[in-house]
Amino acid sequence: MKLWTACVLVFFTAMAQAQDGFPPTCQALSVQGETLTLEPKQPEVFLIQNLSSNDIWITHPVSEPSASAGWSSRLEAGNWSALTVDKKAFELSCIESRPGHEQQIACEGVLAVCGWASVKLPANANGTFWAGENMTLAALTAELGGRGYVVPVTP
Repeated sequence: MKLWTACVLVFFTAMAQAQDGFPPTCQALSVQGETLTLEPKQPEVFLIQNLSSNDIWITHPVSEPSASAGWSSRLEAGNWSALTVDKKAFELSCIESRPGHEQQIACEGVLAVCGWASVKLPANANGTFWAGENMTLAALTAELGGRGYVVPVTP
């Protein structure tokens, strides 16, 4: 019974963090449908969290597969990644990964995303790239700070 109670507590804690886990200055985005399109007005950092219980591979669909090297990024259950985007529209798709099985799935319901426009990018942050991948939010924030991003301090 104690194990059951602990599992339920962990589940509800994880769900609460997913709903309220964005940094206060990060604007939540709606994730609807098969893919996710990020549309910054200027270069911006996006935080992405895996809400599912399975690993998710986040990919950028391209017409020439050989040109997509480096875009696939594994995101374990509950973890976060940060993507710096400088394009007007950047599409991402989701692939669910379980032992012995991978399939493309809708990003809706498995990803939580926010745009963190208040983060100051380092001078050398040109292009669209993964700024940090597959970490807890605290570790990801520290990683960004270590890479020269100026992350707003919350009271």
